[in-house]
Amino acid sequence: MRALRIKSIFIIIFLVPSTAFATSIVAVRNTDEVVIGADSSTTLTRMDGGAGAPKRMEKCKIVQAGDGEVFFAAAGLAGIGPARMPGRIYPEFDLKKLIVRGLEGKGRIKGKVDNLEKMLVANLSQIAEKARKDNPAFFTGKFAEYPLFTIIIAGLDDGKPVLMVRTFKLNVSPSGPSFDIARFACPGDCRTPSITIVAGETGGIRRYLRQNAGLPSKADSVTFVRSLVEFEISKSPASVGPPVDILRLTGNGGQWVQKKSICPDIRR
Repeated sequence: MRALRIKSIFIIIFLVPSTAFATSIVAVRNTDEVVIGADSSTTLTRMDGGAGAPKRMEKCKIVQAGDGEVFFAAAGLAGIGPARMPGRIYPEFDLKKLIVRGLEGKGRIKGKVDNLEKMLVANLSQIAEKARKDNPAFFTGKFAEYPLFTIIIAGLDDGKPVLMVRTFKLNVSPSGPSFDIARFACPGDCRTPSITIVAGETGGIRRYLRQNAGLPSKADSVTFVRSLVEFEISKSPASVGPPVDILRLTGNGGQWVQKKSICPDIRR
C-alpha cells in the first residue's frame, strides 16, 4: 500500500498485481459525503483451466447491501455484481450475495464489517481449497500469496459518512489456508478532512495525479472521482472500460450520480 499526499487530500493506493484486477475504483470521503466511482468492465478467467481467451463482461461494481444505506465495491479475483453475458450469468467467484448478507442487519458499520470478514474467510477458505485441488497451476498463479481482492464499504453511522476498506490476502501453509486482512477506516485512520482510496488498476491514476497535482484542491468530489476512473480507462483499456458509475452518499442517504441500466435503483 502506498500513500501519496497532494495538497489537502490524502490518497491511499492499494497496490496489487495488476493481472489480478480488471477493475478501477475510486472513493472520496469528506466530512459530509462519500463518493464512489467504478468502471464497468470485468474479465472472466476460468478456474477449470478450459481453453479460450478470458471473457469480457459488463458489471455494476457499486452495490447496495440490503435496503439500508450501506454500499460496497470490490476489485479483485473474486468479482461481484450482476455480470451480463449473452445468454447467461457466470457465477464463479461471484461473492455479491455473501457480501450483501454480511453487511445486512442493524447496528454500526464496524460491527457489520467484522461480521463480513468472518463470513468471507470461511467461504474463501473453501474456494481456495477447491482451486488448489482442481487446478494447482491456477491456484499458484492466481491465489497463493496474492491479495485476492479489496472491498470498499461506505455507510452512515449517526448520519455521518463512514468509509472502510478491507483487503484479503491468502497465505498457504501445510496446515491449510489462512488470511491476512489489511484494514482502513475513516473516521479513525484518516489524517486529513478528505481521504481518497484507489483500488484495482492504478497505473493510469498514478500518472494522472502526477500530471494534475492541483486538481484535488479545485475539483468537487464527483468530478475528481470521474476524472480518475476515466483516465484509468483511457490508459488501461485492456483491463478496465466504460461507462463509469458514480454513487454519492450523504446524511440524506445514497443516490446515483450516474449509472448504467443494469445497476438497480437504490432501495429505501
